[in-house]
Amino acid sequence: MATPLPPATRRLVGLLLMLSGGLLGVGLLLKVCVGAYNWNTVGYQSPTALKLTVNLVGLLACGLLMRMGLRMRRGGRTVRDTDADEML
Repeated sequence: MATPLPPATRRLVGLLLMLSGGLLGVGLLLKVCVGAYNWNTVGYQSPTALKLTVNLVGLLACGLLMRMGLRMRRGGRTVRDTDADEML
């Protein structure tokens, strides 16, 4: 099994993951805006409007990428106590 990364490297990799997820999100958000505009003007048969679903799924993927980077920056896994009376 591979050895874990040193803390400084984990923070750097986490930062790069969050940065790439944020930039991907900005780009996909612009594409979603263009697709929605084409949907309203041309109709649902326009090629960019048809790719709207794929771009929305890409936005979900970039959110997960940012979450993974944030988790890597925070460090160790947090184990949740199932008996605790708390909100998630």
